[in-house]
Amino acid sequence: MAMEFQLPEDMKRVYYHTEHTECMTYFQITGKFDPDAISAYLRLVPERTQSIGDMKLNGATYDYALWRFGTVKSTRLDIANQMMQTIDPLLAKADLLRKIKLTYDAQLLLQVVPLVRYDEPAPMLAPSMAVMRFCMETGTEIDIDLYVGCPDEMTGGQEPEEL
Repeated sequence: MAMEFQLPEDMKRVYYHTEHTECMTYFQITGKFDPDAISAYLRLVPERTQSIGDMKLNGATYDYALWRFGTVKSTRLDIANQMMQTIDPLLAKADLLRKIKLTYDAQLLLQVVPLVRYDEPAPMLAPSMAVMRFCMETGTEIDIDLYVGCPDEMTGGQEPEEL
């Protein structure tokens, strides 16, 4: 007999819905720096930046800067290719990225966000040797935030959240 897991009273269940398994990858730098200086140094245009002191939705301010680049979204199950697409423009800038990491004590991150549909195969999350080499050379961490989409009938009448 399966036992139902009970959430603590102060937590709510969150449901995600997706038509197909999909994955998003991107590269980001966080730390105490000026995002415009990072863009100029790398000679790249980021997709998103935030500066120290920028206002959050809740009225608080950010105490770190963010520089985000190379977002790729795909329904393919081979995430290694997707990771490579994200970092490809950065490969020739490994020395610059190492200097940024050391100068600003910054965190370099290759973010992988798979959203797996409950009735489809899970994506292959293993990075290629080229991706691992880039991460080792630059001090980039790989972070995987895995979400599993549930069938509509499991939402219990709740509207599922979109990622």
